[in-house]
Amino acid sequence: MMGTLRDYQQEMLDRLHHAWQRCRSVMVQMPTGTGKTVLMAEEIRENVTIGKCSNEKGTTTGGVLVVAHRVELIGQISQTLEAFRIEHGLIVSGKAVDESKPVQVASIQTLSRRLGHTENREKTESTPLPFHFSLIIIDEAHHALAATYRMLWDQWPEARFLGLTATPCRLNGAPFTDLFDTLLQSWSIQEFIDKGWLSDFEYVSASPDSMALQLVQELKKRGADGDYQTKEMATVMDVPESIAHLFKTYKQFADGKKGIVYAIDRQHARHIADYYQEQRVRCAVIDAKTPAESRKALVEQYRNGELLVLVNVDIFSEGFDCPEVEFIQLARPTLSLSKYLQQVGRGMRITGGKDAVLILDQVGLYQTFGLPTEERDWQQTFTGRQAGKGSQGMAHPIVIKEDMLHEKELVNLQMVRIRRKSEPQEGLAVYLQNGRYGVMKDGKMTTQPVFERIRRSSNTLFFALATYPYDFYRNKTTVIDLQGMDQQVQLYGHIELKGEFLCGLDIRGDRTLWDIVGKKYYKGQTPKFERIGGLDVLRNQKGQYELRYTKGLQRFQFKKGEVFYNSYIAIIRDVLIVKRDGYRMFKIFGYQKDNVLVCSKKEYESIQVTWDGRIGKYYDYIPSGLSFEPSFQSLRLKWAE
Repeated sequence: MMGTLRDYQQEMLDRLHHAWQRCRSVMVQMPTGTGKTVLMAEEIRENVTIGKCSNEKGTTTGGVLVVAHRVELIGQISQTLEAFRIEHGLIVSGKAVDESKPVQVASIQTLSRRLGHTENREKTESTPLPFHFSLIIIDEAHHALAATYRMLWDQWPEARFLGLTATPCRLNGAPFTDLFDTLLQSWSIQEFIDKGWLSDFEYVSASPDSMALQLVQELKKRGADGDYQTKEMATVMDVPESIAHLFKTYKQFADGKKGIVYAIDRQHARHIADYYQEQRVRCAVIDAKTPAESRKALVEQYRNGELLVLVNVDIFSEGFDCPEVEFIQLARPTLSLSKYLQQVGRGMRITGGKDAVLILDQVGLYQTFGLPTEERDWQQTFTGRQAGKGSQGMAHPIVIKEDMLHEKELVNLQMVRIRRKSEPQEGLAVYLQNGRYGVMKDGKMTTQPVFERIRRSSNTLFFALATYPYDFYRNKTTVIDLQGMDQQVQLYGHIELKGEFLCGLDIRGDRTLWDIVGKKYYKGQTPKFERIGGLDVLRNQKGQYELRYTKGLQRFQFKKGEVFYNSYIAIIRDVLIVKRDGYRMFKIFGYQKDNVLVCSKKEYESIQVTWDGRIGKYYDYIPSGLSFEPSFQSLRLKWAE
């Protein structure tokens, strides 16, 4: 028999028993990879152990029925029950039923036929099942549609019900309260990761302004289930360019790793596998129409390393327990939250040699659903107050992670790295909210998410260029400085970086330069600065000068003879410039014998602050007893008495 339950599994089992004291039908939510099947097996073992057994006719008087909707799930459940040494029978197509077993694992399709029900609930010719079940368990219970599954409640009205799922949500927003009385929600995915029960992940996705996401956003048709129409998806995305891009991304970030690719349909899967095989990647296709024996053989080859990549069509969204998955590649868009979480969850099982699973989101599903670790209120979807359907552009911000190692490759592949909440929120980062970009510093928002595009800069003078959405005139570009603040620059057209200047057009279409250092506009040609007293100055046609950098003070003109300076400071009229403190500038308030009184730096109000030029220190009061030789003798200043 398998070992004891994990703490969260035992906690959930206790909650389940408590819920059954007041409810007949309970749905349990636990993330993919956290052992729902083990929880199920332990509950079955307890039921069998406490005396539920066969009667003298060989039929069960209080047995357990486990219902699943796919052959892979039935096989996985059967293997787990065998590990728990629980004898069981199978009710599946083409097999005789062993009526002596108190535990039966059944296909819902076969069970429906045997009980004489069809999906429209009309009676058909049936083969009676001589069972009386006291407990009925439905695996992947988010598939439990009332029309098909209600027969179980009708057939065994005294039984208790347990539904197991990672995603208690439906694409159409329909509730589960027609079958289940209550929902028990487990820990969040992030908590399972933090406690070491699930693998962490690296998330690399298509950039929001990439061609791949533009193609997804252009999909208009919907299938019968409310998701993207398969035919339109295939028409748009099953093309050589897209498939080549899938492989380039795999080659760059996951080369040599074992993983799963999710394709649109069988033909798309075949095209992907063919291309990967041409590039000498050990790869195979597996889908619902792959014969059971072939499917089993392919999975075994994958487990033992003969195959590196399995390309599939939804077949591994549920019921595939293989912890050796090192990467997941999402090559098909979806609006189904359930499908998204089931797919990425396949790679989050813990295994010895894997630090984190790599998720290659080629279709930008993070923009629709957020990251897998997003906090979700499953009670809302369980009761039907919220649909399990995503929409482009999340309400919450998603941070785009910087990656200097792969920065060039990310740009070339139109991919970005998404930062997890668990990572340090340090430095400057771009984030996405409602389809618009913003900037944050150390986890705090510095610009609102109003930009259509943000282009990171390798220049040390500024952080990024940000483009506003198309307005009445044309796209407007601004500069985000090294503090993450919008400098409210207004440049239009094609923007070029030339040294310390950005060159573009003004709103009238005239050539305009923005001085990144001086934070000023210049028309026409690039200005040529002179140096006076260690300061960059620009001479105008009248022979006067103005400072390149005014640091918030008003621009003013002066003559060369009005500049007094030493190695620490410069004084021009009523402005004090502290050169060795990042060219900080102050309005001079007055003079004393040994110091200069300046206005407050914060509001430039008339609050007296002193600058001690000898020791290079500020005082927020007028210090008494200062006695030293004037530091400004070389400036030929007359000190105020």
